[in-house]
Amino acid sequence: MSLEKIFSEVFVLPESSIVDSLALSDIPTWDSLAHMMLIVRLEETYQIQFSGDEIADIKSVGDVRSALLAHGAAL
Repeated sequence: MSLEKIFSEVFVLPESSIVDSLALSDIPTWDSLAHMMLIVRLEETYQIQFSGDEIADIKSVGDVRSALLAHGAAL
């Protein structure tokens, strides 16, 4: 499953709108619960585990992409 697809499903957005510059402040539904839903989906899909600091630092699609790449995830 693609990163864009995960964001699209968690935040109910068109996949075409998912770009690295899309930030927490741009998505009204990105609250703390949705943030944790996103983290769980990412960890399950990419078989990784984020640290608490990494979870707190994720504030955009680009941040997610960088964190995944740092864990060696194939995007």
